[in-house]
Amino acid sequence: MGQKVIFGDVFLITLDGERYGIGQLAGDWKGELYVVIFDKVVSSNASSADIDDEPLLFAAVSLDANLHHGDWRIIGNRASNVEALPQPWFKVNVEGRTFVEARDRSVTRPAAEAEAASLRLRTVVAPVRLENAIKAISGICEWQPRFEELRADYAISSADLLQRG
Repeated sequence: MGQKVIFGDVFLITLDGERYGIGQLAGDWKGELYVVIFDKVVSSNASSADIDDEPLLFAAVSLDANLHHGDWRIIGNRASNVEALPQPWFKVNVEGRTFVEARDRSVTRPAAEAEAASLRLRTVVAPVRLENAIKAISGICEWQPRFEELRADYAISSADLLQRG
């Protein structure tokens, strides 16, 4: 039986035998998870409090394989901070028209021209890509250009764009 994950869970991503990346489940829409990885390396005895006031490094919509199978060990829950985390927005094309869509699909509306030009199409990445990206940042493996799309900058900028609009 797999590890059950819930909104706000904080987890560790093994980098090597002594260092771990630390992340959080910041959203779940029918099994499509919004995962954030903090810009912090911790030890195996880290706690969920280790994410407090830490900047985001990566943010992506992903699936639960590494969490469900226990590869990313859950160390606690910190749902109280999730509201402060940026939630990305995407553009979707429907019948030749471009729409803005919230990460959790709670809002869909026609996109303004500036929004359509700035927003990305929704993508879902495999958890292993997030794991490899944090390992690359930590010097364990080589950086791949495809890791750039995982940077938290997009979640921050798209959230800012839609708050202004």
